[in-house]
Amino acid sequence: MRLKVITLNQICKDTDEFLEARVVTFLNPYSYLKITESKVSLDNFDKICIDGVALKIFLELVFRQTKIERISFDFTSIAGIVFDNAVANQERGFVIGSDPESNLSFLSTIRKSYEGIDIDGRSGFFENETELANELSSISDSQYDFIIIGMGAVKQEQVANNLLETGFKGRIYTCGGFIHQTAMSGGEYYPMWIDKLNLRFAYRMFKEPTTILRYIIDYPKAFYLLTRNKAAFKH
Repeated sequence: MRLKVITLNQICKDTDEFLEARVVTFLNPYSYLKITESKVSLDNFDKICIDGVALKIFLELVFRQTKIERISFDFTSIAGIVFDNAVANQERGFVIGSDPESNLSFLSTIRKSYEGIDIDGRSGFFENETELANELSSISDSQYDFIIIGMGAVKQEQVANNLLETGFKGRIYTCGGFIHQTAMSGGEYYPMWIDKLNLRFAYRMFKEPTTILRYIIDYPKAFYLLTRNKAAFKH
């Protein structure tokens, strides 16, 4: 298996680069493995943020003398910045992902936490591709300033590509499990001490046992492939 080529220029090295980007996704070993196994393209993403300390360290070894910041779309990293900026700049946002109840709970939490924010959303479940296409076309026509997509690895990247094909001009961010995690916790998902000790993976295994196999099987498989295919990362 050959990994998809990612250039050093694509990798988001710090928060400033994230803020300057228009179309952003976030990769950890699991999501990179799944995207590699798929046909989805990463070419349309201005920046690819590294969501995980282990992958950050690996890439810093590959791209010597390059410092890479761990950036996640959650409240331990840049999610709060996005929402603060939305309020300050009177931007309109749309959130797509998770189940209907979790999506509504997420929106309620964000509206309470960021007074005055203009944000809409809906679940990430669709009857068929036609319904999805119609929804993306409607989002594009509504001229939102940004959209956040939390539909899981591969699907969310493909939906981002599809949204660009509709002519959407705003900013696009993928967010993985951020929507349901926020809904589950009613706010910040990770305790502060867990975040400071970089034990987010262990906490998630505890809170969401379905992720355990991801960490003990998919992560080692991903790093094995990454080590064998260092040429997939270009300066």
